[in-house]
Amino acid sequence: MTTVQHVISLMEQLAPRPYAESWDNVGLMVGDRNAVVTGVLTTLDVTEEAIAYAIEHNCNLIVSHHPLIFKGLKQLSCDTAQGRMINQLIQQKIAVYSAHTNLDIAPGGLNDMLANQLGLIDIKGFVKTGEDALYKVTTFVPESAADAVRHAMGTAGAGKIGNYEYCSFSLHGEGRFIGNEASHPVIGEVGTLTVAPEVQVNAIVDGIHLSQVIESMKAAHPYEEVAYEVVSLVEPTASTQYLGRVGLLPNALTLDTFREWVQEALPEANIRFAGVAPKEIQSIALCSGAGAEFIKDAARLHVDAYVTGDVKYHDAQLAKELGLLVVDAGHFGTESIVASGLRDYLLSKDISVPVKAFTEQNDFFFL
Repeated sequence: MTTVQHVISLMEQLAPRPYAESWDNVGLMVGDRNAVVTGVLTTLDVTEEAIAYAIEHNCNLIVSHHPLIFKGLKQLSCDTAQGRMINQLIQQKIAVYSAHTNLDIAPGGLNDMLANQLGLIDIKGFVKTGEDALYKVTTFVPESAADAVRHAMGTAGAGKIGNYEYCSFSLHGEGRFIGNEASHPVIGEVGTLTVAPEVQVNAIVDGIHLSQVIESMKAAHPYEEVAYEVVSLVEPTASTQYLGRVGLLPNALTLDTFREWVQEALPEANIRFAGVAPKEIQSIALCSGAGAEFIKDAARLHVDAYVTGDVKYHDAQLAKELGLLVVDAGHFGTESIVASGLRDYLLSKDISVPVKAFTEQNDFFFL
């Protein structure tokens, strides 16, 4: 049985909510997180057409990139398009979950999807947005329960080091304790010194998953009172989050060939070029959606081109002054891949309900 909360947990494994910018609104917009899911629809925007598609295909959970509710609502009326949609979602018992800037920033999120769509290699972060401190969690567990506790901690997010998961280190020793009259010891007897073979389990976890790892560790631990410690590790071990990506095309391209390359990679995009074109183009910076504010950052990296959307007149002037080629592939053009990307991600998690991608959202563009 798949619940709304189960899908939310999968989404927040990909795009943790704390990654979102402070001004953003992400999470469950509408609906009951305990409801059983009949089908999931992934989409860039929650529109009347997307809702109709969800109803037609028996999808009672919509996962969107752009938040259904962005600014605070002062009233909910069917006099507005947003009001009508929220009213319909409530009547049809359809939940909506939105992952916005947290999905832009997350490894494997929208900007990585865009970089992969463009065929980039040697992909790295572009604009630094934050860092997560790392912690070492240590607990002491009977030998018979050590594997269960390790697995619970790993499933909750501990032990991720590079391309490896469920990493831990263990030491064997003896635990000593005396339970008082109010205790209910799993091992030994009340009022008697107990010496038990125990395993010290150590695992690294980031700040995003720390509380969840501790809760899972306690739930899997057989002892009535769980002894554990949390140690903050030094700054160099912290993980860094980035908005946008920087990478290389497999081969250097001329301007005309590059234009064809981008158009083939992003068929929904209405591409415009601005700034100054180099003789060859290979190093690329990108930011999905509206990333014109990072033109100076791209110029400082001396990349051959910067791919983004929503570039205005004065942004194009700035690109020319900085000697940078800017590719405006549009907000929709750089983000329309998110519906298919999220569908593929959720299907890779083997959830037990159908997942469909709604991509029919460009009919308001006259191309």
